[in-house]
Amino acid sequence: MKRLKLLKRGIVPILAVLLLLGSLAVCAAEQDAAATIKGIDVTDDNTIIVRSDSPLKFKLMPLDPFRAEVELSNVSLGEFKDRVVVNKGFIAEITPVQVESPSLSARLSIVFSSPVQIVPVTSGNDLVLNISGTAEKSAYKKIKASAIPAEPKDGIANLVTDIIINKTDDGAELILKGNGLLPDPEVFEIDGKVMLDIPGIGVKAEIPADMIAPVKSIRHSTETDKSRFTITIDRIQDKDIFVLDDEIVIDLYVLPRSKKIAADKGKAAGGFEDQQVKPGAVVSLDFQDADVVAILRLLGDVSGYNIVVHPDVKGKITMKLMNVPWEQALNILMKTFNLEKAVEGNILRIATAKAFQDEKKSVAAIRDATAVAEDVVTKIFIVNFANVEKTRDIIEKGKILSPRGNISVDTRTRSIIVKDTPSRLAEVDSLIKSLDKQTPQIMIEARLVEVNTTMAKELGVQWGGWLAPRWGSNSYSASGSGSGSISGMQPASSFPSSDARSNLPGTYPAISAGTSSANPIGAMTFGFLNASQTINLALRISALETTGKGKILSNPRIMTVDNEQAIIKHGAQIPVTTRNSDGTYTTTYKDANIKLTVTPQSVPDGSVFLKVEITKDEPDFSRKDSFDNPVIYSRQASTQVLVKNGETLVIGGIVKSLENESESGVPLLSKIPILGALFKNNVKSTESEELMIFITPRLQ
Repeated sequence: MKRLKLLKRGIVPILAVLLLLGSLAVCAAEQDAAATIKGIDVTDDNTIIVRSDSPLKFKLMPLDPFRAEVELSNVSLGEFKDRVVVNKGFIAEITPVQVESPSLSARLSIVFSSPVQIVPVTSGNDLVLNISGTAEKSAYKKIKASAIPAEPKDGIANLVTDIIINKTDDGAELILKGNGLLPDPEVFEIDGKVMLDIPGIGVKAEIPADMIAPVKSIRHSTETDKSRFTITIDRIQDKDIFVLDDEIVIDLYVLPRSKKIAADKGKAAGGFEDQQVKPGAVVSLDFQDADVVAILRLLGDVSGYNIVVHPDVKGKITMKLMNVPWEQALNILMKTFNLEKAVEGNILRIATAKAFQDEKKSVAAIRDATAVAEDVVTKIFIVNFANVEKTRDIIEKGKILSPRGNISVDTRTRSIIVKDTPSRLAEVDSLIKSLDKQTPQIMIEARLVEVNTTMAKELGVQWGGWLAPRWGSNSYSASGSGSGSISGMQPASSFPSSDARSNLPGTYPAISAGTSSANPIGAMTFGFLNASQTINLALRISALETTGKGKILSNPRIMTVDNEQAIIKHGAQIPVTTRNSDGTYTTTYKDANIKLTVTPQSVPDGSVFLKVEITKDEPDFSRKDSFDNPVIYSRQASTQVLVKNGETLVIGGIVKSLENESESGVPLLSKIPILGALFKNNVKSTESEELMIFITPRLQ
């Protein structure tokens, strides 16, 4: 009997070990075999049925009253990977997402048309989601209560039993009370909401009916491994979160107005503009050794994008970011793990740089393989406005054609003949349509305005005296011109200039003609100074003032197409004679004309960029060289300017001013005060010349 008892005692542990190993092997086999979705049905009574070929392990995650996610562990979606638009009852749409990393799973994202409650039920291999309005809460609470463990273990809490909110002097205090010691929660802030994830905890507590500012609302959801509390907060606030044994205390502080303004300024000073990130939701993230895929999913929820993460994206990260834009947080993660992103509509794809490179190589390989398999066809493209040969060169330099393609042009019919695969011909067609556009025409109008002003003043004296016999009826001739009988006062017209002792008359300078001529305006002559008429004194005073004004307007204009040079000129050719070294003479012709050379280029904002050169050459026949060749006056302006369509711009101007003042007189006598004016001649002249150049472009 004793031996039998010992034998029994030895067999029982062995059998227990064998049974344990067998159960582990069965579990491992079940875990390795992934379930496959066979159907997703929506009934008329707001029920979603997910059919599978084996039992499903699921996790229901209500995100808000309008959205929920069902995560199915070790499940393949099979053929059901497309979004399903339902619009039946409370259910709007269902989006299946296959997750490959860190483990195989499937996710069903469900969008509702109104706030709902969800009651999940398993039936064989099927998962049944019963959807009801928010008024039907009792069934939902019963389902959640049935999943709560009965008792805590080792004094560690497994339930949040009470939610208390109190008013404080600085704001509000929120207390989450458990049925034992509560663990440290994971805390993150998203767009005015504080979210707490408490691991290993269920919820058996009622949310307070009345909220206290700054708390606007409190929501919670229970998953298989944690409970999430979402606290919506109004206004800018500070917070302290700490654990006191069986309580998680959240102190919320409302900032005064002055402090709020300072906080806003501090955020601007933080350099968001300098970092050139787009404005968006601001997040605060505090994770320790967290999975990067989970953080990317969280950022996808904040951004509003549907997010797809490549299976190669793996890793753990410890991070703490406070009040940063979600785009900046995403960029930091991508730089840390050498990731890249691509936005396709409202879907954000994130993968490794190598995955994107492989994808591009695969697309290029498929395109090349398709091009080799495609038939080569010929197509003729008609070019209406563009230059045919230049268009052909652009297509060749763009390397659009495949190695099997070729291109030629027919300038007579403005045709481009291309022989290539249909896909490459489509690219050529798109390029030609982009290039073959009507070129705008531009009218260029220039105005050259010249204003000349001359002014001359001159005051002169001519007088003389001599001894002569008594005058009788004899005649006297002055300077060989004119004669007359002198009796008493001698006529001014017969003033004896050849006998003048101070010959300083006024003359007309004629500046524009380059000559001078005697032109006395006023004159008087004193006759004999003694009774015997032997001492004679003659005096003539002449004064002159002349003014002259001239205005010349040159107005060349020309029309040309965009980005093409245009030239217009008007004038004459002047013969110029030169003497050669062998003594012979050669005559050549030099242009003396007005010339406008312009190259316009239209700018998308309605302006016109102009490259302008204006020349005006004219001969001056009053000034000649020894060969009787006139002097050529040249005026030229060359510039590049940007002008609004239809506006006039002054592109240049020349102002030339000349002043002359001279005095001639009899030495010593001309220096006598007052009387010295009788012994000198004063000449004062001014000459000014202005040239202004205006330019006006007009798009036609």
